[in-house]
Amino acid sequence: MNNNDQQALASLQNIGLIAKDFSVYNDHLDDDSQKHTPWYLQLFIGFGGLLASLFFTGFLTLFLAESNVLKSAIGLIIVGLALSALAFWLFNTASKHRNLFVEYSAFAISITGQLYVAAGLFFYAVERPLSVWLFLIIQSYLTFIMPNVVYRLLGASLVLGLMVYLFNYYQFPELSLGVLALLTIVTQLQRYPLLRRVPRPHQVYAQSIISAFGYASAYVLLSVSVYFIAAEYGNSLDSYGEASSYNYYLAQGLLTLASLYAAYLILKRYQVKLRSTAGLLISAAIVLLGIMSIYVSGLLATSLIIIIATANSQRVLLGLGVIASVGYIFWYYYQLDTSLLVKSASMLVIGIALLLLRWLLIKSYFAQIKSSANDHQERLS
Repeated sequence: MNNNDQQALASLQNIGLIAKDFSVYNDHLDDDSQKHTPWYLQLFIGFGGLLASLFFTGFLTLFLAESNVLKSAIGLIIVGLALSALAFWLFNTASKHRNLFVEYSAFAISITGQLYVAAGLFFYAVERPLSVWLFLIIQSYLTFIMPNVVYRLLGASLVLGLMVYLFNYYQFPELSLGVLALLTIVTQLQRYPLLRRVPRPHQVYAQSIISAFGYASAYVLLSVSVYFIAAEYGNSLDSYGEASSYNYYLAQGLLTLASLYAAYLILKRYQVKLRSTAGLLISAAIVLLGIMSIYVSGLLATSLIIIIATANSQRVLLGLGVIASVGYIFWYYYQLDTSLLVKSASMLVIGIALLLLRWLLIKSYFAQIKSSANDHQERLS
């Protein structure tokens, strides 16, 4: 490295974009070693790590079962937290040495530790919702400290799922869709304004946390929007005593307001006012879709995810939204609650209205371009 490269590296380390212990020579060797390792060998190494960790946890479970440690809630929780601490140390070791075997082992051990903690909280004398709150706090803390992308994604999904459960438990299930949609919008569309509020040395860490909760909130939003209507058809909400208390109009209204906020942020990105012709047409389309899908909240939720993914050019999120939308439409269409003719008519009306609004948007867009070009030509003349 020459002096300019060293100065650039030092500047990036000072603002927190590169770790302080970064070594160009060692990382270059690690990249080369991984580059020349065939994919099937990497898969075999990862599978070996998973298998070794399963043998380890199996042996530990048999040993603890003989000593009657697993028969108490405190014993299970202590063992689970100890395994989580061991996984945290292995994750740090794997990140420094880039060892797939250790990384996969740490992931399996961390999952086993969480299962021990969950068993100690839910299957023994700890009553709900105290057990849910304790597991939520433990899982949130581990999600923030574990240096692994997959673990943070799964941990964030579990945290949000527990949040939805608590909303249902406290008789506020209508808040689930709105809160999840708002969290998805903030983490996906307001990511950089949030990062600017974080000190520079911690921006890389904050970016990973925001990304994990962004994808997790989108996934849980799609799942919950399907769950409520599926629970209505299957009468599974009766077990919680919420079948008569769930207010579809309030839940859909909150989801529609969140979608309007997302439209405002996207239009603001392209310097288009919400009160302009394009902004009013987009708002009308969102409100129309929200009204037509009051009892089918998955349509608006999947549309929101697709729009956010398109605005951010996120292919993974876009694919997830498209698959969820197509599957949800097929699932809803073949439910036997009403006739297929009524459902076909409602979906036809929504499709025609959205296509009409799309045509109006394109027409107004080209009209604005033509008017600006004419103004520019007049100024030149």
